[in-house]
Amino acid sequence: MSFPEADSPSASTPGLAHGWTHGPSSLDASILEKTSVRSGHRSGYHVHVLVVGDNSRQLAGPLTRDLTQSFPNLCFDRIESAKDLALFFEGLDEEDHVLLGVATSEVKDVDALIDAARASSLMASTQWMLVTDQELHTDLAACTESGHLAAVVRFPWTVPLLSGQAYSTMRRYLEECGYCTYEILDLIQEPPSFAVQGPILEGLDLNEDQVVHELLEGVERVLGPRPRIRLPRGTHLLTQGHRVEAVHLVLEGTVSLHRDSRHGEVLAHLATSGPLIGLISLARGENAFFTALTTSEATVVRLTTEQLQIALTEDPSISTVLTALAIRSLTRRLMRAEDLHVENAMLAEDLERQKEELAATLEDLRATRAELVERARFAMLGELSAGIAHELNNPVTALLRAAGHLREDAEAVMASRAPEACRSALDCAMDSPPLSTARERELQKELLPILHDRSVIRQLIRAGLTDTAHARALANDPAQLEAFQAGARLGGSLRSVLASGERIISLTQSLKGYARPDADDLKEVDVRRGIDDVLRLTSHRVHGIEVVCEYEDVPPILAHPAKLQQVWTNLIVNAAEAIEDEEADLKAQGQESAASEKMLPARGHAEARITITVANSGDGVEVCVCDNGPGISPQVLERIMEPHFTTKAGRVRFGLGMGMSIVHSIIADLGGQLTIDSHPGSTIMRILLPLHHVHEEES
Repeated sequence: MSFPEADSPSASTPGLAHGWTHGPSSLDASILEKTSVRSGHRSGYHVHVLVVGDNSRQLAGPLTRDLTQSFPNLCFDRIESAKDLALFFEGLDEEDHVLLGVATSEVKDVDALIDAARASSLMASTQWMLVTDQELHTDLAACTESGHLAAVVRFPWTVPLLSGQAYSTMRRYLEECGYCTYEILDLIQEPPSFAVQGPILEGLDLNEDQVVHELLEGVERVLGPRPRIRLPRGTHLLTQGHRVEAVHLVLEGTVSLHRDSRHGEVLAHLATSGPLIGLISLARGENAFFTALTTSEATVVRLTTEQLQIALTEDPSISTVLTALAIRSLTRRLMRAEDLHVENAMLAEDLERQKEELAATLEDLRATRAELVERARFAMLGELSAGIAHELNNPVTALLRAAGHLREDAEAVMASRAPEACRSALDCAMDSPPLSTARERELQKELLPILHDRSVIRQLIRAGLTDTAHARALANDPAQLEAFQAGARLGGSLRSVLASGERIISLTQSLKGYARPDADDLKEVDVRRGIDDVLRLTSHRVHGIEVVCEYEDVPPILAHPAKLQQVWTNLIVNAAEAIEDEEADLKAQGQESAASEKMLPARGHAEARITITVANSGDGVEVCVCDNGPGISPQVLERIMEPHFTTKAGRVRFGLGMGMSIVHSIIADLGGQLTIDSHPGSTIMRILLPLHHVHEEES
């Protein structure tokens, strides 16, 4: 908006004195002094400048006089202090504008003055100048922070500087309010001819191409036409750490600035490099700070140190353009550096947040993995349940069968007339070592001519009868024979009961050790005993496969027993299934093939075998589970440790693909290593479990 032009000058507010004085004034005389020269403005629309100071140090009076003479079309008002602001605002209308506030160091607290003035809507956005004769101010923090302090002028001032600063401040205020140039000129008129105005350096208000053109024109006025150099992409203009012999003025194309660091080469500037390359290093006599590289075909002008010195000496005006161009380039690079600093700070915050998120995710993954390990253990336990039931069925059946005969055998023994023969037969039946089938057939042939009854002979052999003389004595004495038979039957029943009970106890103990959740604390574990427990539980899974165990005397390791049993169970069952699956595949292929020759497995004619070795290995225990199955293909071997990767899809045994992943994680948690060496006919799972956990615990 603009202010309407005045028809005629108007009088100042009634009751207020006109003009200005050099000394302090009283409230009755002239608390509020006005210089109301308002020609050019319509009555009721006034543009004001407020000066605050009591002139006690001869600042406010001369200041008001100099500004009034510099801007005769403005209305200057002077008050002594902030307490007179209310009287000043009473003399204004809503249409009046206060473009500038000028405070002197005669005011005790400038911050308080400006804050009080801003409380009125008429001066809420007014900019302030401070004219001071003090070397230090401590009352400018608030106005500096709020942006309402436009300038500080030191006494004694010069009128051109004072007027120029006042004009620039008022003009910026009006521009920020949205006034255009002709509206501003209508309000405050042209600046005084003697006022200091304009930019600090010529050329900063021009675009970069114009500055480059002016610089080149100035240089060529002195040196004559400069050859243009056309450079392909990838040409080095500067090399970091090397001497700078000349500057390059880039007329066309782009140049990037790189700097080597301990992490490699870093791009510092591309679009922010500017058209002047090498000036700062050349002027300071230093080696190049950057490596300058053309990133496109470029046209440049090369200027050596001597050529620049000649041009600047012959035509000093070139230095202004050169300075403006250097300031532009450095400002651009500085802004780029600040942007990078802000980006780095933001990236650091993002990385810290991502670090916290990753830590939480890792904790969730650990909890999930622990849950998967537990589920896998109980899933394997469920899978083994059928075999465990079968294994328990045999000793339970034998136990019941023996128990059914115990009463009958006991009554026969008690009714016998030869208790010594009964006791001897009972002891022999319980303690005699088992005989091979060949030895039993040999003894049957020797005793058959003496006792004539094969069933009696088998019974007596199992009771430990191997002497033909003893057999003849029993054959000649029916009472002794009957007593011996009764004792043998009783001893055999008791032996069967004890053996069945021990088998049941061993199976239940192994099952309990497998299913029991581990405590948080690690325990000393005998690897060999754990493997034996697993072999008892998985005996039905390795049926028809020879299992060979080769154990050395090894120290215990510190681990979770149940988790280690998961490792041995997965490895042994996987080995058995690989052999069984190969045989099933060969059988299916043999049925479909028309060839007459018999197809052989990868092991050839050798029997199916799983070999488990436990040995010392320096500072650890090495366990190897080896099978002579078909081996693992390289494609599968690369992914065998991945979660949910399985090669059992499509079979009756469908795997979830977590077995080897869990094996790997359990071994890794113990600080161990798992390596796999596989080819047709041999797959070796080698596990190295360290002992340092035990040593640390003992220390």
